[in-house]
Amino acid sequence: MTHSWIQQIAVASVCAGLISGCGGGGDEGPQTARDVARAYVVARNHGDAAKVCELYSDRLIRSLRTTNCVSFVKEQTSGTATDLTLVKVTEHGNQATATVQARLGGDVANAIAPIELKLTREGGEWRISAFGGPGNTASP
Repeated sequence: MTHSWIQQIAVASVCAGLISGCGGGGDEGPQTARDVARAYVVARNHGDAAKVCELYSDRLIRSLRTTNCVSFVKEQTSGTATDLTLVKVTEHGNQATATVQARLGGDVANAIAPIELKLTREGGEWRISAFGGPGNTASP
């Protein structure tokens, strides 16, 4: 019985760490879709592929058809300097849409493309579940 209690504390600690890493939790209250979208923008702007993968839903990761999400994100986002800005987030129940503006560098200096993030609440946690909109080629 003690072993089960210790496991529950360990699981709760890991979950609390994940929530606070996404910009929610702690004294700020529950995580919102805006928190996750903001965390995605910051992670992408800093080249933190591991953090990006933490924000993806399990279903999205499976759809990438890769065994290593972090390597996949690094590969897909390398070569072009991209500066992301969160424009807006709209929540509807357990679904949300975030609009992100991507300013692309490199060969297409200062080109701007919109990226639409679909977010879904899974087990009380918001996760990025899909990309959509005209700028989805600038994702993951």
